[in-house]
Amino acid sequence: MLKALQSGVSGLRNHQMKIDVLGNNIANVNTVGFKGGRIMFSEALNQTVKNATPGSGTGFINPVQVGLGMNTSSIENIFTQGGLENTGVITDLALEGEGFFMVKSGENNLYTRSGNFFFNSDGKLVNTKGLAVQGWQLNGSQTTGGLGVGNTEDIVIDSGLVSPAESTQNVYMNGNINAGNRTVAEIWQSPSAFANKAIATGTAGVPAFPMPIDGTNNELTINIQDNPTSTIAGDLTLTAGTYADLNALVAELNTQIAATANISTRVEAVNNGGTLEFHQLNGTSSTTISLSDGTNTALATIGYADGDSATASIADSTTALNNLLGVSTFSESLTNGDTIEISGTNPDGSVVTATFTYGAANDGTTLGELATIVESSFSGVTVTIDSGTLVVTDNVAGDSSTTVNLSNGSSNIGSVTFPGFTNTVPGNTGTATTSVLVYDSLGASHNLILEFTNTENANEWTWEATTTGDSSVASGGTGRVTFDENGNMTSFSHDGGVSQLTLNPGNGADQVDILLHAESSDEFSGLSQFDSVSTLNVREQDGKSTGALIGITIDRDGIISGSFSNGDISSMAKIAIAQFPNNIGLSDLGDGLYATSIASGDPQILNPDSDATSSIVSGALEMSNVDLADEFTELITAQRGFQANAKIITTADSILDEVIRLKR
Repeated sequence: MLKALQSGVSGLRNHQMKIDVLGNNIANVNTVGFKGGRIMFSEALNQTVKNATPGSGTGFINPVQVGLGMNTSSIENIFTQGGLENTGVITDLALEGEGFFMVKSGENNLYTRSGNFFFNSDGKLVNTKGLAVQGWQLNGSQTTGGLGVGNTEDIVIDSGLVSPAESTQNVYMNGNINAGNRTVAEIWQSPSAFANKAIATGTAGVPAFPMPIDGTNNELTINIQDNPTSTIAGDLTLTAGTYADLNALVAELNTQIAATANISTRVEAVNNGGTLEFHQLNGTSSTTISLSDGTNTALATIGYADGDSATASIADSTTALNNLLGVSTFSESLTNGDTIEISGTNPDGSVVTATFTYGAANDGTTLGELATIVESSFSGVTVTIDSGTLVVTDNVAGDSSTTVNLSNGSSNIGSVTFPGFTNTVPGNTGTATTSVLVYDSLGASHNLILEFTNTENANEWTWEATTTGDSSVASGGTGRVTFDENGNMTSFSHDGGVSQLTLNPGNGADQVDILLHAESSDEFSGLSQFDSVSTLNVREQDGKSTGALIGITIDRDGIISGSFSNGDISSMAKIAIAQFPNNIGLSDLGDGLYATSIASGDPQILNPDSDATSSIVSGALEMSNVDLADEFTELITAQRGFQANAKIITTADSILDEVIRLKR
C-alpha cells in the first residue's frame, strides 16, 4: 500500500509541476520573444520482487518488478520561430531563423530574442533593462574584419555625427541640344521691291516753238501695258492752236490725259529741264509706256516717233530717288535740301536718329546713296539692295533689337512713299542652358551655369561656364562641342589647351578642379544634337556638402547605416548575432535573457560576409511562440492526470482503512 501512496504522491507532485509550466506559457502568450517551455516525465525506480529465472524446458520466467511512481526528467524551452508583428519603430528588431542578440551585463554577455531596443541618452543601443546591445563599430563601409565574440563592443551612434564634405571632381551631362535652334542674324527689309518707273522720251528731235496744232497734227495714242496680255490705250486729241512753249504743250497734254478715263491715273506729261517726257504713274516694275500716231501725225510735231516706248524696271543702287515709282507725280519730286528721316534702334537697343539730305552737293540723289547713309547711321548693320529690296542685316548673328524706319522730312517740298520695313528674319542666338550645384573642400555649394551657344558652323556649339556670387571660373571655362550628321557627339574640348574646369570658390577653400563629362557610357547617354526640344541636363555630380545625421536604417544583415542631410549614407555599426550548438541548454534568467551553460556550448558569432542562416527584420518584433490551443489541450491532460493520481491515494487509503477494521 505504501508503494501505491508514493506513486500517487509523485504523480500529484509532477503533474502539478506540469500545470505550473503550462500556466507560465499561457501567462506569457503576449510576451515579446518568449519561448514556451515543456516538461518531460520519466518512470521512477522499480522494486524487484523476483528476478528472472529459468523455467521448465527451454523457457525463462520474467522478473517481477513494481514501479515506485514518476519523476520529472526535464523542463526545457522550445526555440521555434515566433510570429512577427510590425511596429514601424526602426530599433525594434526581430530575428528570422536561429540565433540570439547579444547584450552586455557587467563583464558577461547575455542573449535574447526580445528585440525591443532603443538608443539611450548616451547614444547606446540598449534593451528595456538598459543592457547594451553588442556588435561592431564600422568605419563607413561594410568591410569588417576580425569579427568574433571577443571583439564585440557596445553599439553607439553619435547623434551629432557629421558626414564630411567632398569637393566636386566630376560633372556628368546628358540630354539633347536642339539642332533647330540655330544662331542667325536679324534681317529687316522693305516689303516689296522699289521700282524704277517707265519714262518715255522722244526720238524724233526737239520740238519747235511756237508750235501750231491743227486738224492735221493733233491726234496721238498712249499705250500702257502692265503685262503681255493686257494693254490700255488712251486716244488724245490736242486742242487746235499755237503753243508758245513746252510748258503750254505739257499743260494741254495733261488736260487731255485727265479727260481720258482709262489712262488718267497711269501717266503724266512732264517738262523735265526742257525735255518732253511721259512718266509712269502707278503700275508695276514691268509696266511699259508706248506712243503711237492717231489718224494723223501729232507725234512728229511733239518730237516723238511712232512706237517710242519705255519699260519700268527693278530699282538698283544707281536709280534716282525721283525716278522711283514711290514718287507719285513729277511735281512731288524731291528738291535740293529735302530730307529723309532715318530712325530705329541698333542691335544692342540703342536709339538711332539720322537724316539723309537730298541733293548732288549733299548726301546724294540715288537709292544707293540713301542705302549708304542708312548703313552709316547704324552701328553693327549692313545695308544692301537686293532685287530692288532695301535689306538691313545685322553684322553679328544672334538676338537683336534692330528696328528701321524711313520717313519724309516735315519741311520737304517733295516726298517718296516708303513702305514700313518688315522683320523677315528675327535674330536668334541658339542656346541651351543648364546648371548644377558643385561643392568645394569646405562643403560650400556654388551654382555652376553651363550655356551652349550654336555657332554659324554646321553642327558646332560653343559652351561657357559661369558662376554666381563670390566664386569665379579660374580657367577652362569655355570650349566647344561638335556633332556628326547623325546627331552624335564627336568632340568636347576646352579652350586654352586645358582639360578641366578650375573653380575659385572665393571663400578660402581650395580651388576645385572639375572634369566635365559629355560622352556616352554603357549605362548613360551623353550629349546629342537632334532637331527636337532641348533637354540638356546635369544628371550627376560627385561632390557633397557637410551633412548632419538625420536618420538610421538597419538592414537584414544587421548593418546600421546613417542617413545624412547631404544625401550620404554611411555604414556605422553591425549588430552581432550569436548561435549555439544547443539552444535548449541555455539558462533562462527571465526578462527574455539567457546565459550560457556547459550544456549550451560556446556561442558562435555570425560573420556578415558569410551565408548566415538568420536575418534581422527592422521595424518588427518577434512575438511569443506559445500556441494557446496546444496549451489548453495539455492543461486538460495534466488536470486529468492530477485527478487520476489523487484517486490512487484515495483508493489506497480506503484499502488501508479496511485493513485497520480487520484488526478490530
